[in-house]
Amino acid sequence: MIRLLTGVLLATQSFITCNAQPPKIPVEGYKLFWSDDFDGPALDKTKWNYRGLDRSGDLKNFSESVSLDGKGFLLITASAKNDTVKTGMIATENIFQTTYGYFECRSKLTESNGLFPAFWLQSQLNGDYGNAVDNGVELDIFEYFPHERKNQVSHTLHWGGYGPTHKIDGPVWVSLSPTPDGFHTFGLEWTPESYTTFVDGVRTFQGTEHISRKPEFIVLSLGYTSAGTEKNFKTKLPESFVVDYVRVYKKQ
Repeated sequence: MIRLLTGVLLATQSFITCNAQPPKIPVEGYKLFWSDDFDGPALDKTKWNYRGLDRSGDLKNFSESVSLDGKGFLLITASAKNDTVKTGMIATENIFQTTYGYFECRSKLTESNGLFPAFWLQSQLNGDYGNAVDNGVELDIFEYFPHERKNQVSHTLHWGGYGPTHKIDGPVWVSLSPTPDGFHTFGLEWTPESYTTFVDGVRTFQGTEHISRKPEFIVLSLGYTSAGTEKNFKTKLPESFVVDYVRVYKKQ
């Protein structure tokens, strides 16, 4: 099981100056370093790339599944076409990556069994036979699998690639309390010594093992699994994973 601890966040690449300081975060001594509030008419391609567009099978990622609503929200929308579930994934890969810091997003989750929204970090070096320290990790700040645990999110680490040497620590499950608008805030503080996760400003878990020392990029995704899917799942689509903002802070 992942054991998360209090930490700090420092960035190493792609510095972006931000003037307006957003509301208070649950860690001290940090300053806003990189952000996207999704205020424009379309996805900012200076900050994000589409990811996984070549994926095959019963799930396919499409650039048109990712949009901005013009009201300050990013939408990653799942829809059905014949036997295929169309959805999307974006990442800061090859644009922005950082080592250490506090990462946060505010989002409204999907509800249908079979869809799973997620906010995570990934290392470009996370491959077969690698280790967490030298090759980085997939660090799932949150994933939501309503078909497994309704109103709970999970925190998980993956490293060593995704083949025979794949290793996993977690998941750790955290309950979600209702909010007036249905949005939740998910955060991670990552330091050289520890990881700390937060849900709605409350520290959830701490850990000092498998600490990545490598730059990681940010990913927002809406996945699909047929496990636990309702009989009429596809008739309930489209449904969107709604993201208000993504922000990265570093120590002052």
